[in-house]
Amino acid sequence: MNNQPSIESKSDRRQFLTQLSAVLGSATVASHLTAQSVGNPFTVAVPASVNRPIFDADMGSIWPLIRQQANRTYFPYSFTRDRYTDLKLWKHHTRNRLLDLLHHSPVAWPANPTKIKETDAGDYIIEEVAFNTTQHIRVAAHVLVPKTAKKRETPAIVLMHDHGGFYMWGKEKVVQLDGEHDILGEYRQRFYDGTSIGTELVRQGYLVVVIDMLYWGTRRYLMDGDSDGWWDRPADLAPEQVNAFNVRASNHEHLLDRTLLAAGTTWTGIAAWDDIRTVDYLWTRDEVDRNRIGCVGFSTGGMRALMLAALDERVKATVNACWMTSMIHQLQNDIKYSIGYSVLVPGMFRYMDLPDLAALAMPGAMMIMGGGNDHFFNAEGSRLAYEEVKQAFAKGECGDRLYIQQYDTAHVFNKAMQEAAWDFLKKHLMDRV
Repeated sequence: MNNQPSIESKSDRRQFLTQLSAVLGSATVASHLTAQSVGNPFTVAVPASVNRPIFDADMGSIWPLIRQQANRTYFPYSFTRDRYTDLKLWKHHTRNRLLDLLHHSPVAWPANPTKIKETDAGDYIIEEVAFNTTQHIRVAAHVLVPKTAKKRETPAIVLMHDHGGFYMWGKEKVVQLDGEHDILGEYRQRFYDGTSIGTELVRQGYLVVVIDMLYWGTRRYLMDGDSDGWWDRPADLAPEQVNAFNVRASNHEHLLDRTLLAAGTTWTGIAAWDDIRTVDYLWTRDEVDRNRIGCVGFSTGGMRALMLAALDERVKATVNACWMTSMIHQLQNDIKYSIGYSVLVPGMFRYMDLPDLAALAMPGAMMIMGGGNDHFFNAEGSRLAYEEVKQAFAKGECGDRLYIQQYDTAHVFNKAMQEAAWDFLKKHLMDRV
């Protein structure tokens, strides 16, 4: 999820474009100041007398080619296809195809967890932990442990943080800590109704683990010569410095993705492997009931939750908040905010759609939550995706384990959505025997 500055009024927009024109020295940008529409500021107004094609697409004249490439009526690996009758066999073939597309399959390596710090938070403990996901990758995690935890009786949650165009911190977006930067509280207020969802879950009795995704938090993008503030992240770091770091990181996402692709792997593959290995870490915890593991994610975290549930049978319940659509309907004008480099799986949409990732979670329970005013996703695409997931779960005789709820809200995970998610987890994890 990337947050772009909004142009609040025509006068604000005029000022923005004037400044942009001065920077770029572009007569074409300046000429757009006379346009009446409030559209893409980089689109040059065309006189009505000129007889030229109208593409109505972000990719303009390239759109017809893209449309033809995606001009298919179905995805061959969808469980809703008539040729699939055996759920286990379909999952085996489809999961293997997905793993191939991720281009990341390192040799299994022991987690070797180390507890770095422990903090008493009253009714639960906060552990700062590090563990291996590969021989050469070691990730930092917050582990929240309820004081009521009993050996092999405690349900566990893998919690995924979002994207948000906010890279300075990762796991701290969903876990509130003493002495944190004020901007984190503001961020939670904007996207989570002010709730620290990790704290909420541990107080309900779950053992919660959240890691930093590659490019966030302790794994953020730092360069030679960066300031001490960017390296140390003090609580009094000026907000404009936090924002400047986030802008720099956003502008370089493409470079990380291109470099990983050139190296023969994918960003999404690394993230998926890290999340699977986080479940492996949970298996090293004496408190965890291995039959009651779930995952929760919002936005890009929701995509990670879908991917983890699709690839790992040990996940029994999944909450995906604000990440569901049919990709064909995203292509014309809605890719820019929904398919960033961190969630791109090259070639995946030749074979399967996002609803098929959700279907791979069967027989695990799945909650999909969307915002009716979430402009990151094409509304028709989301509606069709919901129908596709329903068909797949019904065919797999798992219809009673699928929950789809639409809310009159934007791209957020608010308290009403959280309460429904916690009820879902209680039914399928906390009360499950």
